[in-house]
Amino acid sequence: MDWLTPTDEALKTLALRQAEEIEKAVDRARELEALRRDLAGDESAYKRLKALEAMCEVTKTVGWLGPQLQGVLRDLGGTPAARAAMKKDKPVGGRLAQIRAAAGQHDS
Repeated sequence: MDWLTPTDEALKTLALRQAEEIEKAVDRARELEALRRDLAGDESAYKRLKALEAMCEVTKTVGWLGPQLQGVLRDLGGTPAARAAMKKDKPVGGRLAQIRAAAGQHDS
């Protein structure tokens, strides 16, 4: 994403953090499965494990952060549609941007 500027730094950091959380959720799920095997038969440990399990739902994490990450990436130009909209010959903005541009040209 070589088009990013210093003003994009906060969104870039947010996108990286969200992607990291998704990766961590996958790692936590693997660790949870290993603990479940290791602690089979220990009722006290199993109760603690169930509490941890509630915090390790990969599907929920991805379901929550995935759309948010997609939105941040879109705002940063990290999707094909966003990159197409950033092209010089296809300026971002609609009719209002055209009106403003035209008004600015007549003021000069």
